Amino acid sequence: MEINHLPRVFEQLLSDGFITMSDIENTEDGFWMVCKSLSDILAVRKIYDFPVSDGTRLLCEKFYDDWFLYAVPGGDDHTYSLVKMREQEYDSRDPIPADGDTPGVTISFIAFVCEILTDCLADPNDDHRKKLDCEINRVVAYQGERHHKELKRYFVNPKSEGAYLVADVYTKHIASLAGNETVTVSEYYKELVRKRSARLPRFIESLNRSAGHVVCDHEKIYIQNKNALTDYERAAILATHTGNTSVYSFAAEVEFHARFLIDLAKMKLPFFGKSIYDSAVRADMIIDDKEFTLSAPFYKENARIVKRQYALHGKNKCNQGE
Repeated sequence: MEINHLPRVFEQLLSDGFITMSDIENTEDGFWMVCKSLSDILAVRKIYDFPVSDGTRLLCEKFYDDWFLYAVPGGDDHTYSLVKMREQEYDSRDPIPADGDTPGVTISFIAFVCEILTDCLADPNDDHRKKLDCEINRVVAYQGERHHKELKRYFVNPKSEGAYLVADVYTKHIASLAGNETVTVSEYYKELVRKRSARLPRFIESLNRSAGHVVCDHEKIYIQNKNALTDYERAAILATHTGNTSVYSFAAEVEFHARFLIDLAKMKLPFFGKSIYDSAVRADMIIDDKEFTLSAPFYKENARIVKRQYALHGKNKCNQGE
């Protein structure tokens, strides 16, 4: 199988008119991503809500708007899963039920059964909608799930390019939301500044010095051209939304999570309520708990795991600012 052969499920979504080729991104090593959220795909079929156990109906756009399909080569076709890309949201202030507001990126290493999605699109009855909601939550939220070997195989390889494409798509997405050429930093980042927490605010100050102008004033990121981000702007977006100070740190964090998808990591930790495996099975690049894990090597640009990412991917076209 050619690694750059379009995944079968993506072909089906294309032929059925749920996505277009402009919605699809891929890397040379066979990573594919649909840059159209699950809620937007469902909306094409006029699927706007789904039932839950208490009899109420929840809006797809409030729960599935941050989740996107991705695929890696492996098996007879590809192995599919979901990646979250969320901007700072404020749904908790709205009385309408919704998922979390915390910005960031999550790459799940749990395989997504795409037939449940395509069955729902073919026949959007309530039974199919319930099954789809259960499958999405199994992949993105439920504890006790196991990773898929092909997803681990791909992301544990430091040569893999998929994490860089995700970081590129995410930073462009955040920049696209800029109003008056500015992007507001995340609420969690603002809290770190108020607490005088050192790592990320200190990084932003050093970024401003390197750029020779204010890229971020700890409240807003100043975007010169949202269609052509500079390396400084990309780094500021990642630092204030995911806690990573470069795309190499971002990719190193994904690789680091994949390394712990082993049986030994499944032992429950005292007073923690879950195992290292439970934390590793979804790579969460978010900022809310970053300051409690300062020893993590992927936060240090001079750490071996980050330096190796730079050595392997410094010339990756996804990593080149304008």
